[in-house]
Amino acid sequence: MIRRKNALLDTALACAERAIPVRAATINGAPLGEWITDLDAVRVVWDVDEPPNLAITSCSTVAVWRLPRVAGAYGKRLYEQQRPSVWPPTMQCQDGSWITCTLQPDGDLGPLATGVQYVAPGTPVVIPPSTTSDGRLHWDGAKFPLHPLPSADAVLSEVLRAEQEYVELNGRLG
Repeated sequence: MIRRKNALLDTALACAERAIPVRAATINGAPLGEWITDLDAVRVVWDVDEPPNLAITSCSTVAVWRLPRVAGAYGKRLYEQQRPSVWPPTMQCQDGSWITCTLQPDGDLGPLATGVQYVAPGTPVVIPPSTTSDGRLHWDGAKFPLHPLPSADAVLSEVLRAEQEYVELNGRLG
């Protein structure tokens, strides 16, 4: 019998190899079990016929951010226009907001766009290639966690710029 590739296992192992804690989650995103960074423990959870969804959290090697719908979308476009060598993994949420990952900030980031939230360590975020009740999740423009992450300042400064330009053009946030 030929077994299909287990992308959830591959992603969970790649995260754990980079010291990013992983956790099993249900199709609705509810956490199952504890945070795992041990490769053997990852294999036990995800090397099965029906692997659970995969959640990560902010830690020393990755900062997970929730970005507002409009400023997040436009900020992403502004960042892309710079033709950066490192692309942030970005995923749109069902409510229109965005999840993105960066390196942890080196210091104070200064002002952030309205609605930008740092996802605190221990708070699970279900990531691709998980499948939710709305379908399979996808990262845009990244092979997370297989390549380096951009700095938090490089990404979040463009989201702030996007908010400022949007407010200038429209007189309000939407």
